[in-house]
Order: sequence, then structure tokens, then C-alpha cells
Amino acid sequence: MLKSISCEKLIQSSIQFKLGLNAVVGADDAHNSIGKSSVLMLVDFAFGGSDFPTKCDDVIKNVGHIEVVAEFVFDKSYFFMRSTQTPESVYCVEEGRLLTLREFTAFLKEKYLTSASEISFRDCVGGFFRIYQKNNYNHKRPLDLTVREKWEVVRKRLLKMFNMYWTIAQLEQERAAAQKTLKDINGTFNSGAVKQITKVQVSKNDSVIGKLFDEVELIKNSLKRNVTDIRSIINEQSLELKQEKDALVAHKLSLQTQLSRVESNLGNAKVVNSKAFQSVLTFFPEVDSDKLLEVESFHTGITNILKDQLKAEQAVLIEALAAAQSDIAQVDSSLLNLLDSREDSVHLLERLIDLDRHQNDLIQQNRYWALSADAKNEIKKLKADIDLVLENSITEIEQNLNVGVKEVITKIYSNEAISPVLTLGVKDYKFDHGDDRGTGKGFANMIALDLTFLRLTILPSLVHDSLLFKNMDTPAIEHLVEIYSSFSKQIFISIDEVKKYKVSVQKIITESMFLKLDKDRMAFKIKWKNAK
Repeated sequence: MLKSISCEKLIQSSIQFKLGLNAVVGADDAHNSIGKSSVLMLVDFAFGGSDFPTKCDDVIKNVGHIEVVAEFVFDKSYFFMRSTQTPESVYCVEEGRLLTLREFTAFLKEKYLTSASEISFRDCVGGFFRIYQKNNYNHKRPLDLTVREKWEVVRKRLLKMFNMYWTIAQLEQERAAAQKTLKDINGTFNSGAVKQITKVQVSKNDSVIGKLFDEVELIKNSLKRNVTDIRSIINEQSLELKQEKDALVAHKLSLQTQLSRVESNLGNAKVVNSKAFQSVLTFFPEVDSDKLLEVESFHTGITNILKDQLKAEQAVLIEALAAAQSDIAQVDSSLLNLLDSREDSVHLLERLIDLDRHQNDLIQQNRYWALSADAKNEIKKLKADIDLVLENSITEIEQNLNVGVKEVITKIYSNEAISPVLTLGVKDYKFDHGDDRGTGKGFANMIALDLTFLRLTILPSLVHDSLLFKNMDTPAIEHLVEIYSSFSKQIFISIDEVKKYKVSVQKIITESMFLKLDKDRMAFKIKWKNAK
């Protein structure tokens, strides 16, 4: 629990708290601008909130930066010092070192919620510290931490607060793993390492694989006369030799193409006379035959100039072709050595290697199709499981909250009071106030919801500013104060006009009061504005 806060800038430098209700009490004339809300914001700051430096900047502007020492009591007392000048760090007095704000709130989580809890400390309490400056008191959207927060975020926080998220989290981890597997499989397809096929193609592949298997068996039987271990011929060495021969054959074809082109250029180096242009002139009489001869003479001259280079290139290509043919012969010889048999066995070996490679390709295609299909089915199944668990969990939360809210509203008002209905839908939630839509009743409904959370969930504390009570009638506030006082968890409120309540309620407020403020006793000693 938060035991105390100390701040030299406050009218009361040390403030003590206790379990249950804690109240900062305002003036009997409901005078504003005395600092009640700012004090509650300082409580939020002690709990690791980040809003005070920006949303209470008027305080800092008029009294300077605030330094607060917060004492928490769990198994023992823990002291922390925090300043608005360096809000991202917290000084741990016991350890004599600075903590990051994240480390500090992690400490609060461990002590208040346990470190195994699924929700962060600030996510847990942030929406239930309803203070004027935080602007988080829209009674139509009471579950939002920020304005129009996404329902998926709100829903996830709800599940965590009721300790129902762990099952969904486990399923989501499994779905993420399946999605990663599918992504990896698709990456293999996209890289071209394995061809992506359809379900129809899988059946066709199975048929082809069967035929390939039969042909492989026939070749194996043909080779058994000369090879004792058939699989030894389909090893890495033979595959490499086959791939090498394929590359050499392709290289040989390329060289032959180049040689053919060179020899064609050499063979066409002839002088074309004027008679050769007669067919052209017959169809195009306007063409100047002398010009044609000049162009042809130019081409002939160029060819003569390059003739030596073409002949040199021809010689290089012929030599390269001879080398390629020699390399192919060496590969064939190596294959023959593997078989230790006749030359025709080489062709059987090559065919066997091709068949084996093709068969493996088709098997891989089918295997990866099956892996992809399994991953997709797993993702689909996990999504259905997540949706079912989510639906059941949200329905249970909705029912429990509505029952709890109705109980609180009945205590605040009566059995005849209209109770709000919280609906947690697929795409959003709704907090329906029914036909009783006054501002005071709307805030009362929201307070009832907060108190239900305090009772049913791991929520350790809540803060309610006096603005939530402004439009509520006196008897309702009296009943509410009595409800507050029944809780052992810490509740911080600000409240005005205490004397208008019945004596028993005045006593509760007085006993829970940690600070009294009025127009002559302002929270930060001085006044700098006339209205809130």
C-alpha cells in the first residue's frame, strides 16, 4: 500500500494514508481552485503516473518543480523519490540508486499484482485513476484509457485484468509459430528452390512419381549385372559429374553458335556488283544504284579490315570447342569408371540420375504443399479456438460486471434504480445507461463499474475526483461513501461540502481525511487562479 508522500511544496509536507478510503476534503462552500485535483494527481505521480509534469504544469510554473518522496509498505517499507524535473527516473532510497520509470512500475507490479501477472501496473490502474486533469471520466466510454481507444486494446486489457488472457496468449503464440512456418514455406516457394503447386498438381505429381519409380527400377535392374550397389551410382559424385556434363554440353552449343556466326561473316565478304541491285531497282526505281554500291563497298571494306580478327576468333573458338569436347569425354570416362561397364551404361546412369532428380523435385513439391496446407489448417483451427475462448471469456466478464454494477447501483439508489448494461461486442463495447441519462446518474454508473472492477479483479486501487460527485444527489453520495469505506483496497477521493451529509457519513469522511483544504489553506500554499 501507499503509506505516505512527502513534499515540501505542499501545505502539509507529509501526508499519511491507510488501507481503505482516503479523502482530501475541500471547503464547505465547494470552493474550487484550492488544489484537490492536483493533490490526487500527485498521488498518481507517486504511483508511477506520467501526467503531472504536463497536465499540472500550472503548479510547476507557480511553485517550481515538485519533488516527492513516496513510502510503500509491503513486506517492509520502501522509499522512492521522484521529481517532475526528471520524471523518467526514480531514486530508490534503500538501494541508493536511480531506477528507470519502467523499473519502478515493474516493482509496483511485482508487489501489487505479482510479476507473473499478464498486465502492466500502469495499464491496470491508469483507467481507474479518474482525475479532472486526466480527462478520463467519459461515462459513456468508461473502459477507455485514451479517447476512442481501439476495442481490441480494451478487450485485451480486460482479459488480463480478470486473469483470462493466458489461455488466449498461449494459443496466439502457437498461431504465431504456425504463421512463421507458413511464411518460411512461402519464402522457399518465392526463392524458386521449390515450385509452388496446387492440390490438383499434387495428384498429378503422385502419378508421375509412380511412373518414374517404375522406370528407375527397370534401369536399376539393367545395371545390376555390373553394379552391386545401385544407390552408390546415385551419389554426390555422380550427380556432380552429370551436372558438369550438362554445363559442358551447354557451353559446347554456345561455342558452336559463335563459330557459325564468325564463319558466316567470313564467307560473306564478297564484292557485290551493280547487277545484284537490279531486282531492287525494278521495285524501287527512285533508288540511286551508285549510292547502293558505295554502301556495299564500305561494308566490304570493313569486313576486309576485320578479316584477320575474325580468323583469329575462329581459331580460338575451334580450340575451345576441342577443349569442351575433351572435357565431355573425360566426364564420360569418369562415369564409366563409376560403372566399370560398357559405354551404353553411361546413358543408363545419366537417365537414372535425371529420373532420380526429377522424382526428388516432385516429392519436394508435394511435401512442401502438404506442409503449407498443414500450416494453413493449423492457423485456421487456432483462430477458431482463439475466437471461442475469447467469446466465452468476454461473455463471462460481461455477466460478472453487469451483476456487480447492479449490486452497487442498488446500494447507491434503490431496487427501483435503472442499472446500466455493459455489452462487450465483437467490434466494440457499449455502456448503456438506459432511460436514466442524467449526468449524475451517468457518473454513478461509472463509479459502480469501477468499484466492481476493484472487487472482482487484480485492480489494487482507484482514485475518484470530486467532479464525479457534483451532479449526484446527497443521499446517493452518502451511500457511495459508505460503500467506499467497506473496501480494504486503497481508494483516494476528493470531496466537498462535508457538512451537508448525515453525521455517520461525516464521521467516515473525517476519519479517512488525509488533507483538508479551503480558500485559505491551498494545497501548494499559494493561489494563482480564480476558477478551475
